[in-house]
Amino acid sequence: MKLRVIHIAIALAGIAGIAAAAQPPPVATATLRATGASPNLQVVWGWGAERIVGAYQSQAQVRKCGTTFPAMPVVNTMTFQAGGTVTENARFPPVGDFNVFGIPGLFTRTVGLGTWSYNPLTRSYSMSLRYDYFVDGVFHGTGTVDRDIRLSADGKTASGPVRSAVQTAAGSVVVELCGDAVSTRL
Repeated sequence: MKLRVIHIAIALAGIAGIAAAAQPPPVATATLRATGASPNLQVVWGWGAERIVGAYQSQAQVRKCGTTFPAMPVVNTMTFQAGGTVTENARFPPVGDFNVFGIPGLFTRTVGLGTWSYNPLTRSYSMSLRYDYFVDGVFHGTGTVDRDIRLSADGKTASGPVRSAVQTAAGSVVVELCGDAVSTRL
């Protein structure tokens, strides 16, 4: 009988934990601040965090940050893996393209590799990835993509702002792009 009560108590605690995770923890932020800890808690495990795990087709509209230039479409496929890693494959011509971002020559790039995390206080995800690019077959620099992501209640759509920067190998910024992206689970 005692063992059964313990099992029931454990099950109820688990159910309470799931219910608590479904509600915003208003006291958590105040408690973290009172202890001097950052309220920007990031995790990559647990039910809430792992909801994003899977493959997505993404479509973004980006433009040079701070301008009203026409937005350009960006299409890619992204895979969020359990444990906090992400891979991105841009729909960029495998043979490259000429004069991308005003860089003269044949521009090619690698797949993007990065990490993701989940903030249970805000119920949002962050993603950051990097790729290398080449001009006329020679390494020329890196590109970064950072996203803040909200996952829909049904887990089928991930959306939010995106920011990207392209830099030369010496670290000077070629272009910064800002916009919004919507990703649909495959």
